[in-house]
Amino acid sequence: MTTCERSSTSAHAHPDATEALHRVKDLALRDPMFAAALQASETPQAAADLARQHGIEVSPAALWRQRGTLVPGGRQKTWRG
Repeated sequence: MTTCERSSTSAHAHPDATEALHRVKDLALRDPMFAAALQASETPQAAADLARQHGIEVSPAALWRQRGTLVPGGRQKTWRG
């Protein structure tokens, strides 16, 4: 039987995307500086990079799907599609 290895930098959503999104939301609630940087991010990729700097692996696509719920009060700017 052959197995496939998945790269941690895969373009596909991480199997634990839901957990990663919860971690992003929790961090945004606890850390106002993270929340402000997340709100100021210009793209989902920039937001994913920011999350990665805080030890959270989440895909830009997962962040895009949840963009209105990431920061307290739903004040995330709209990323262009």
